[in-house]
Amino acid sequence: MTNLSLIFRVANIIVAAFMVIGGVMTCIAGGFPNFIQGIFVILFGVMTMVFEFKLPGFIIQFASFMFSFLGRGVFYIFIGCITLNYGGLAIASGVIIIVCGVAYVILQFVQIEAPSNMQKTAYEETLGYSSRVDDSPYINNPTPNPTYPSANYTHSGAV
Repeated sequence: MTNLSLIFRVANIIVAAFMVIGGVMTCIAGGFPNFIQGIFVILFGVMTMVFEFKLPGFIIQFASFMFSFLGRGVFYIFIGCITLNYGGLAIASGVIIIVCGVAYVILQFVQIEAPSNMQKTAYEETLGYSSRVDDSPYINNPTPNPTYPSANYTHSGAV
């Protein structure tokens, strides 16, 4: 399963590189709106690349969609569509990003394990909490069963 996780990581890094390329081509296309749009695509590409190496908590809390195949796939399709109109290299980058996005959307509905950095546990651990059952502090040092005092009724009808 490690090889599959490595393949997903490499694919995400390649998609991030194409996001940066598409963003640069969008900036070069001219005009202030294209420049701003290109800057955002470049930032999203850098963010996607950073997610493959480190999961920064201050960004993760706003980008939880990156921890599922469906969320990441829709994000890739959106970014790919943004870069489609600005020259040959940008169109090629956009098509590659869209194809990867469609593949991720399809993988959402196939029973396959997501890479470690795209799993719910990675998201929770980055934010500082976990919903895992085995993270109780009493697993390694169990407390003894509590003893309760025996009933001591002074009146026969008391409860």
